[in-house]
Amino acid sequence: MTGTEFGHALGRSRALSGLPAAPLVARYGELLAEQQALGLGHLGELLVPAGGRLRVLDGIFAVDGPGRRRHMGTEALRELRGLLTSRGGAEDGAGALLDRLIGIQERDPAALRRILLYQLVRLLHDHPRGDLAETAAGFGVDPDEAAALVHAAAASPRLDAAGRAAAEGLEDAWLAGRVRAAARAAAALPRSAAAGDPPLAGRLAELAARVRAADALLDEARAHEDRQDRARAAAAYGRAARLAWDCPRAVRGLVRTHRPAEGDPGPLEAVPVPGGVALRRPPGADPDGTWRVVRLTRREPVTTPLPEVAGRLGSGPLTDGRAPLGREVRYVALPDDGGTPLIGAPLLVAPEVTELRLSDGRSRIAASWLRPPGATGVRVTLTGPEGRTTDLGAPGAAGAGDGTSGGETGREGVRAEGIGPGEYVLRVRCRYAGAGGEVVSGGVEAAATVHPWPQPVAGLRATARDAGGLELRWTGGDGGDVRFVRWPGRAPAEGAELAAAELPAALDWVDATGIAQPPPGTLATVSAVAVLGERALAGPGVAVEAPEAVSGLTVRRTSAGRAKVSFDWPEGAGRVTVAVTPESGGERAEHLVVRAVFLREGLELPVGPGAARVTAYAAPRSAHAVAAAPRDGGQAALPADVAIAYRILPGPRRMLRRGPAVLRVSLLSPGGDPGSGLPDFVLVRGAAGGGPRPHRPSDGAELCRVTGAELADSGTVEREILPHPPGGPYAVRGFLLGGRAASVRLDEPSLTSLVVR
Repeated sequence: MTGTEFGHALGRSRALSGLPAAPLVARYGELLAEQQALGLGHLGELLVPAGGRLRVLDGIFAVDGPGRRRHMGTEALRELRGLLTSRGGAEDGAGALLDRLIGIQERDPAALRRILLYQLVRLLHDHPRGDLAETAAGFGVDPDEAAALVHAAAASPRLDAAGRAAAEGLEDAWLAGRVRAAARAAAALPRSAAAGDPPLAGRLAELAARVRAADALLDEARAHEDRQDRARAAAAYGRAARLAWDCPRAVRGLVRTHRPAEGDPGPLEAVPVPGGVALRRPPGADPDGTWRVVRLTRREPVTTPLPEVAGRLGSGPLTDGRAPLGREVRYVALPDDGGTPLIGAPLLVAPEVTELRLSDGRSRIAASWLRPPGATGVRVTLTGPEGRTTDLGAPGAAGAGDGTSGGETGREGVRAEGIGPGEYVLRVRCRYAGAGGEVVSGGVEAAATVHPWPQPVAGLRATARDAGGLELRWTGGDGGDVRFVRWPGRAPAEGAELAAAELPAALDWVDATGIAQPPPGTLATVSAVAVLGERALAGPGVAVEAPEAVSGLTVRRTSAGRAKVSFDWPEGAGRVTVAVTPESGGERAEHLVVRAVFLREGLELPVGPGAARVTAYAAPRSAHAVAAAPRDGGQAALPADVAIAYRILPGPRRMLRRGPAVLRVSLLSPGGDPGSGLPDFVLVRGAAGGGPRPHRPSDGAELCRVTGAELADSGTVEREILPHPPGGPYAVRGFLLGGRAASVRLDEPSLTSLVVR
């Protein structure tokens, strides 16, 4: 019958057959808090005069007598507000609530009735006798509508505490763009919630569409990221964040893939301050832009909802007053206008000391600072020149005589005495009482130098370099610069204190790393001096010599493992040093050559089968000096041993005659890979009938040729040789032509075997 459904068959524009499952109004939580502060069970109690009744079937009407009802629209609400104002301060809370209701009614004429119905249904669901019309009448509902309201409420989905929180926060999350929060709220609602609530069904459909769009962008971003395309991944993550800025995957993906590009405004500035973290946009950001800021906390699960910093980041700073103390956080500012996001660097939330001051004296450093509020103490360490760190203990109040400001109010300080000269770094870290134990800040550092002297150079040595010149290596000299000089007269004693301005000019042929290239003919004592500012300490010296390089150096292999060395003997030198250095990194071998023996017998040295570098220079004039190998000239490269051997093999016997002779050519490379550019082997025949043996390729006709490429490919090549002509046997001989013929040995057989019969 009529009345069994709420608004059944009435045909009115505002009559509903179902009841709202969610208020769908912005800031409903604030409205509810104000309402409950006034002791109101539902908003209708504010709208109906004492003793009046409330009708909600086809709109909100206040009934205060038979046939006397008034529609509570915007004008009625304004009149009620004026009446409350005229009563004075006792009604301030009700007036503020009415102001809020007037704003809601002006924005959406159906919203206020929706809120009231939502509250009445919740009251009926919570009441143990909510299935009775008398209960609804007890809430102030007109008896003519009480039964219909109770019947509709019974069919409306019941919400638990989580469901109510979700229903009442859904619209706030949606309007603020917190799509993930809105989706979580929607998931907490019963599946039947939207069945009788078309506005809620429409909102959930919009929400589902946006969730699908955001998820599609996340999938696209992840695909780009898997392909290492960070630029496109960051762009897709950014679009997903604009659709759902509270999506942890989108924001974390944006942070993970973002790379500064041309025109990037720079990172979001974040600085710990007392009471939170101060956030500022970078100087290059849009001066008219605004951003909403979210906070990422390290080691939180990826699915943890992202907290938003209250307020908008604009031209002024924004403070995150809820930053977790002692946790590493990272802030991301998402633009309201779809512009460039601002991403901050990781930050430990622990404010530092301020106004750190350092002063130094002889073997002393003093420091003072101001401790920030909330810090339970400080930890002070001092790191010396050797990298050793010392704990300076608990600081006290700064006072006169410590090099600080002499007892400035609130300052603390420490002193470190009896320390050696050098560069020191003092670090002050604040301690905080965090929820998980003591939290220590990153620290503030300041550097100071203790004067007056550097450490002396304790040892100096020189060694010859294969690449030419010398390498100087020293010990000591910490805390200053090491300068290499040549004293014009007698060198001062080691450790002697000197004025830096009186030192000789630094040698221009020694660089800062100790690599020396003395000019040829140099014989000098090089001294090391430690210099720091205006002070210097004399150090040890070492005698060095740069012998003259020889000219015309040539090297060629004569047999396996040996080579003949020739050069132009340097004028005025009695002896020459010839050094053989294997290219494979083996030990360098030096040979001292005497002029008379060299001119009489020449020089043949063992060089091994591998590639080597041969250096020759005049022997040092001083037995106590370290000789520098010549940098230019006096060097020759000897390739690895490569030989080509050939033999003439008699042809196989066939019945009573022998077949054609066979030439066998083999590639021998005991020194390793023979490389490229092998010469061709050419077999040359002499005149028939016992004519002269060929001594060069032009002495006869080419009989056979084996190319270097053939030898490199197969190693051994065999060719048949035509039998001798009617003129009789003839002599043959092999030669190497082209390629690296000069550096490849030819291994010849006995000359008597080189006859083709």
